[in-house]
Amino acid sequence: MKPHEFWNCTYREAYTFVEANKKYAELNYKKEIVLTDSLGDKIITGLTGIKPKRISLVRNIFKDLFKEELSPKQQTIEEQIKILRGMK
Repeated sequence: MKPHEFWNCTYREAYTFVEANKKYAELNYKKEIVLTDSLGDKIITGLTGIKPKRISLVRNIFKDLFKEELSPKQQTIEEQIKILRGMK
C-alpha cells in the first residue's frame, strides 16, 4: 500500500493491510526457524555421522509460535468418511 492509498483508505482496509503484513512476517519468521532447525540437524549429522533424534530443540524454544502446528488435530466423522471413500 502506497502512502497516498493509506491516507485515503478506510479503517477496515488499513486493518486488513496490517493484519496481512503481520501474518506474512510471522510465516517468514517460522520458515527461518524451520530452516535453522534443519541446518542444525545437517551440521550435527555431518560432524558426528549420527542422525539426531527427531526432537526439535529450536521448535521447543518457540512453542507459542508453533502452537497450531504442534497441537494434535481431531478429524471429524465427515472427514474420516471422505478419506475412507477416497481410498477405494
